[in-house]
Amino acid sequence: MSEPDGYERPYAGLEVVDMSQGLAGPACGSLLAAHGATVIKIEPPEGDWARGMGTRHGDHSALEMAVNRGKRSIALDLKSAGGLAVATKLVARCDVFIESFRPGVTARLGLGYEQVKASNPRILYVSVSGFGQSGPYAARPSTDTVGQAFSGIMALNRDDRGQPFRVGFVLVDTVTSLYAFQAVATSLHARRSQGRHIDVSLMQSAAAIVAPNIIEHHLEGGAPRPLNVTAGSYRTKDGWIAITSVKEAQYEAMCRVLGRPDLATEERFADHQRRADAAEELLPILREIILTRTTADWKARFAAAQVLCNEINDFSDWLADPHVAATEAAPLRPQAGIGDLPVARIPGLASTGANLAEAPVTGEHGPALLREIGYSEAEIAALIKDGAVGDPERAAAAAG
Repeated sequence: MSEPDGYERPYAGLEVVDMSQGLAGPACGSLLAAHGATVIKIEPPEGDWARGMGTRHGDHSALEMAVNRGKRSIALDLKSAGGLAVATKLVARCDVFIESFRPGVTARLGLGYEQVKASNPRILYVSVSGFGQSGPYAARPSTDTVGQAFSGIMALNRDDRGQPFRVGFVLVDTVTSLYAFQAVATSLHARRSQGRHIDVSLMQSAAAIVAPNIIEHHLEGGAPRPLNVTAGSYRTKDGWIAITSVKEAQYEAMCRVLGRPDLATEERFADHQRRADAAEELLPILREIILTRTTADWKARFAAAQVLCNEINDFSDWLADPHVAATEAAPLRPQAGIGDLPVARIPGLASTGANLAEAPVTGEHGPALLREIGYSEAEIAALIKDGAVGDPERAAAAAG
């Protein structure tokens, strides 16, 4: 392998079986695929439940396409002897196995870590769950919303009336996938003759990203000051702008731009801590001033003074931005039956993920995968007829 290929596809030759559904586990699998691994997606005959989240486009949803590009799909009925036998064979020969069942389910299927490692001792077995593999809440179901609520993230995200809100995207699932990928990456570097069971939960991942807030809460008796009370969104004459001042010099510059240099010298607003204590007095003043000019006007004035700010974009704004285009931040990638889609590139990969195949239809690669592990054409036909293996042609036809 040449050096450029080694950096862009470090996991070439690595075999991954991804039996997870939703986003957290599948996104970990997609990251492994983007770095060169061969990833086999095992899903039920009706497909990963993520395919039905949001608007459905044939056999796909936006969420599912984002996390399944570059994978090969086989649809298996794990309640059938034939489907379970295929899954067992695939897991027995892989390097990494990702599952997102509730704790104990894979063991009942004969695919638990202890059972798998008996025949595949070097396997890295990744369990993604809501609350982890042990503890009093291990059996509880969880989702991104539950994770945000349990962790305290929603309590941090309040409106002016104090009402807590869910962050408007799958934040906890996404960071869980990143921690799972990180754990696999470090485990691959350290792996010798024995693999390991990697336990990654939404609960712990959510806590990890608010670690500073947890420490603050402890040190300040449960009522920590905001880190930066002036940071946030402000209504302008024709829209919204986000402003922040990390350093005192930036706050002073902001006050000068606003025409109120006295707000930087007044004792009650003199530093981060005192501004936090006087937030109810300071913020209405800032909001009233910022409402008097347009977003573009404020952005130009703040930028000239090196104040950190940006207009609040929606995704149309972001996709149309010249910097996004110049850096190929979301190159267009084809998806059969749908057309070209903007796919955000993975940071650190120069290839922009161009090597990844489009997201597969449910069970699309089933027959080919079965041939590769030794099934005859007659055996494949029988498994499809019995419903143990999904029929990709039928799935494609049903998807339209």
